[in-house]
Amino acid sequence: MYALTSDPSLIFRDDGAWIPADPDNVDYQAFLEWRNAGNQPTPYTGPGQIITPPTSPATPPMEEPPPPDIVELDAQVQDIDARLTALETDLATR
Repeated sequence: MYALTSDPSLIFRDDGAWIPADPDNVDYQAFLEWRNAGNQPTPYTGPGQIITPPTSPATPPMEEPPPPDIVELDAQVQDIDARLTALETDLATR
């Protein structure tokens, strides 16, 4: 949940927020309540560490769609263009 930094005026929260040690700050108040409930913050190891909240198994990560097959798309466009030309010709001769 929380990590203590080498700067006693800043606390790092696992969602990426930096919380100032200000008694009027509601996030700092929440940290104090959390700590007073018996929880212990971890030491902050530095900016290279990425802390991410766990993902829910009910919401799997989104997958990138495969890139379109340009050759197939081009063939489809040519087919549509040929059909349109045939329809235009048919309409012009009526």
